[in-house]
Amino acid sequence: EGYGFGISVLPNYRNSSYARVAFHLCSGENDAVLEWPALNRQATLTILDQDPDVLKRMSSSKSFTT
Repeated sequence: EGYGFGISVLPNYRNSSYARVAFHLCSGENDAVLEWPALNRQATLTILDQDPDVLKRMSSSKSFTT
C-alpha cells in the first residue's frame, strides 16, 4: 500500500535479560497520498531461534493492529 515501517530491537532492555522489539510507521515519499492515521492495518513480528539442535528451536509471533 506504500506505508513505510521500521523495526527497532533493543537487546538487554533496561539492564535485564529481555529484548525489546518495537514496530513503528515511518514518514516516506508516499505520505501525501496515504490515509492517516493508518487504521485497521496489521503487522506480525516473528522471532526465530536458530539453535543448532533442531529439537530446541523455538519461535514467537506477536500481531499488532492499528
